[in-house]
Amino acid sequence: KHTAAPCPPPPGEPPPVPPPARLREHHFFPASRRAHKPSDCQSYEITGPVDKPEVPLPHGVVKEPVRILVIGGGHAGTYTALRLERLLRAAGAPRAEVRLVTPEPYLTYRPLLAAAAAGTLSPRHVLVPLRRVLRTTRLLLGEAVSLDLATRTAYVRTPAGPEAAPVPYDALVLTPGTTPAPPPPHALALHSLADALALRSHVLAQLDLASSTRDPAVREAALCFVFLGGGCAGVDALTALRAMAERVLSQYPGLHRDDLRWVLAEPGERLLPEAPANAGTYASRALRRGGAEIRLGAAPRTYRPGLLVLDDGDSLATRTLVHTPSAVRAPGAPPHPLLTTPALPLTPDGRLRCTRDLAVSGTPHTWAAGDSAAVPDPGTPGATCAPHAGHAHGQAHVLADNLLATLRGEPTRPYDAKNEGLYVALGPHDGLARLHGRTLTGRPGALLLRAHHLSRLPTARRKGRVLTEWAFAALFPREPVALGTPGTEPGEPP
Repeated sequence: KHTAAPCPPPPGEPPPVPPPARLREHHFFPASRRAHKPSDCQSYEITGPVDKPEVPLPHGVVKEPVRILVIGGGHAGTYTALRLERLLRAAGAPRAEVRLVTPEPYLTYRPLLAAAAAGTLSPRHVLVPLRRVLRTTRLLLGEAVSLDLATRTAYVRTPAGPEAAPVPYDALVLTPGTTPAPPPPHALALHSLADALALRSHVLAQLDLASSTRDPAVREAALCFVFLGGGCAGVDALTALRAMAERVLSQYPGLHRDDLRWVLAEPGERLLPEAPANAGTYASRALRRGGAEIRLGAAPRTYRPGLLVLDDGDSLATRTLVHTPSAVRAPGAPPHPLLTTPALPLTPDGRLRCTRDLAVSGTPHTWAAGDSAAVPDPGTPGATCAPHAGHAHGQAHVLADNLLATLRGEPTRPYDAKNEGLYVALGPHDGLARLHGRTLTGRPGALLLRAHHLSRLPTARRKGRVLTEWAFAALFPREPVALGTPGTEPGEPP
């Protein structure tokens, strides 16, 4: 009931002028009462419903957001969360909340670790802050220790305490990666930015030692650098550090390029087990042209600073052993501790058995990508995609698309391994790039390699900084400087 008090006009003033016909016919009042609409100075009553137009809500039916939990902040996990954010901002996407469980608040872009170790790229470009890149994804700093697939709950141990907290989810994405094999005692590793800086300092320290000693045995051991592992990481590290050492030799009197000895030992039968056989053959020829020694089927038996004994009985006098194992795992390798959940299907090499659309076989609401996922390779019957950064990035995009397509009730698409290539640096102006079944080598391969890394780096600001730094380095070469702590034991990281 609406009542308006009478408002008589003041004495001596004319009555109020009624509003125009256009305003009098406004649809605020019901059509049945429009002819009896009172003026502004009369009392009136409305007993029927108000005739307001219906406005459809843009979000449709309100539902609870879908909880998507991504475990692992490596290449596959970070790019999955990034792709989900972009898709969820698009029209017609379901409401979802994305959480990323990672032990570190940054992504280590591992393909550029060798460049950071050699000083050709600033170390700050290798680390990508996740809070800067992921705008709406919630970061959970910690480690997932167990899974309850029946209740869809993950238990995460955070720095706040030793007890694991339950984290419920509706869809689970497993990208924990693989557990790297521990390096031999007194050997250097190349898994993080700290390892890269320590390796650079160690190599420069050996050049200082060789230039200042008069003992031939010490000089020989200081100038011999052995890399254990002939995968992409080992080849990249050897070529980058060899170029750095040759670039600074003019600063060390008495040292020449022929005095340096570079050895690449691969326990397998060929280099680059992640790539086809012809790519490994070309890499072997390119490294030998640069003066490197290739030891196939060689594994270390014992090592102490100054002497390395291989399993074939050969020995090398060296003070530098860099552990860069290939990501290809042998049958019987232990899986990641999180993947030991009984309901998860595993392959003999300790990876998750997945379908071509990145879903974990026989496990609903569970997806996987990256090094820990065994995704079938359609190009080779019975084979799976090799674990490297290229496949991790491509699988992350397809996984995010398929996950949201499943929530919308749409069909999924299979992952095509041919769309992701393999890129390896073989020298300052030499590279190997394999894309869509074709292989480019030499300078075109090196240019395509850098273009690939630029396209994979997140944010346009970071791409511009890296491109500018590469352009300036081509005109004004960078001067590598040891950033480690002096006074360490021989063979240990400075």
